Amino acid sequence: MLEPIAQELAKSISEVIGYDVLITDVKGVIIGCSDPERGFGTLNESSRIAAETGKGSVDTEEVSQRLRGTRPGVTYPMVGPDGRVIGTVAITGDPEKVTPFALVVKRQAELYLRERIMQREIMERERNLQALVSDVFLLNSKVSDPELLMNRAEHFGYDRSSEYVALAVETARARDSAGAGAYRDSVLARLRDSMGGPRSLMAAMKMDLYVVFLPLPGGRWSDLSERIGEIWKVVKKSLSSMGIEAAVGIGSGAVGIEELARSCREARLALRIGRKVAPGVRFYPIRGYRVEELLFFSPRSLTESMSERELSPLEGRGDTEELRDTLMAWCESGFNVAEASRSLHLHRSTVNYRLEKLASIFHVDVRDFREMSRLYWAISLDKLNRGRPRKNPEEGSPRSS
Repeated sequence: MLEPIAQELAKSISEVIGYDVLITDVKGVIIGCSDPERGFGTLNESSRIAAETGKGSVDTEEVSQRLRGTRPGVTYPMVGPDGRVIGTVAITGDPEKVTPFALVVKRQAELYLRERIMQREIMERERNLQALVSDVFLLNSKVSDPELLMNRAEHFGYDRSSEYVALAVETARARDSAGAGAYRDSVLARLRDSMGGPRSLMAAMKMDLYVVFLPLPGGRWSDLSERIGEIWKVVKKSLSSMGIEAAVGIGSGAVGIEELARSCREARLALRIGRKVAPGVRFYPIRGYRVEELLFFSPRSLTESMSERELSPLEGRGDTEELRDTLMAWCESGFNVAEASRSLHLHRSTVNYRLEKLASIFHVDVRDFREMSRLYWAISLDKLNRGRPRKNPEEGSPRSS
């Protein structure tokens, strides 16, 4: 407990008071010293006695000559958070001059130690929580025991009887953002301020990806989705004030660790899909991308051939992108010109003109649901496949995501 910080503690105290300081363990063995001539690992008998009795001592020249490894000064036992003596702190010098510093130094040393212990416990908790979230995300019930994961999760406040939803939050750092560790801690702090509760679990999976296990109250999913949307607005605003842009993928409701693992993978997948098909939205519930989910895991050769075949009439045109955007907005508006115009920020006449173009190019009725759906999903597949690594058909299962 004391040894890792003893040298740092001895030096910092010595610099403040101007006298040499040494730190020993409960056996009186020196583990930290501002004077390089004092031997590390050697016995200071006055410190051993102070640790055994729990009482401080003033060591005069006469006393120090009788005690092994001892010099004139004062020695006090250091007490840990549990009330037990964990070592001693000694100040070397004229007893009359150093005695006034003794109790202050002892208390400061104990306070410093408590702070370091708390920091270490917090860091250890974060590491364990990060490992737990990662293990849930990668859970394979044929290999790992879900009950063991459940027990670990309960240690962090997880309630096995409650419904949870997994959120995958991806951030983009500003150019002048703090160092990696400070940045990660700042983002986690903001997430906890907005979504933290006694039963919420969250951790950084990697520097720009964070996973949150958010407990849900009872109610319809539509209400819950709306509630999560409101929470996300607060999170997004908070992160924006730090110059950080963020997007979130949201899984489905889950009870139990195995369902939570599924929700976690869904949240990550929703984020991947949403970034491709609706990059400006930044709020991606998996329930809004169920068809894309199926398409995402379809054989790559099949999806590519469909996109190429259906969209070939647009190839080489100078207005390809604007026609694609119009087709998507037209379908997503429910074939409503006014809604599509608002979505595209265009005049209705411009949208009508483009729809006429699409009807002529593809030889379709733009109000034919099946025909337009075929083109809509061809464009969606093309977006999904952009930048996506090729894989064999047999690899296209959700578990491989």
